Amino acid sequence: MKKHPNLLKEKGWHDGSHILVSDITYLESDQGVHYLSLVTDADSRKIVGYHLGSDMKAESVVKALKMAVKGKRYNANAVHHSDRGLQYCSAIY
Repeated sequence: MKKHPNLLKEKGWHDGSHILVSDITYLESDQGVHYLSLVTDADSRKIVGYHLGSDMKAESVVKALKMAVKGKRYNANAVHHSDRGLQYCSAIY
């Protein structure tokens, strides 16, 4: 697992126009617990990628990120920010 540096903190980047923020939350229903992976555009605060799954595997956060990148063209300086949990530090991510 690779723990990536926190560029927002280390480089002082706070301009939201090039920042994607990711996180996972859970939802309970009659069918059980579901995990929602979200990617938010920090500038517009819009959800630009998401995936609802029955587990917290890294594949779910990858699907949400792919949706976010596919939907908008980000420049080469775009930064992806997360809590650096296991899913975001995995090899597949």
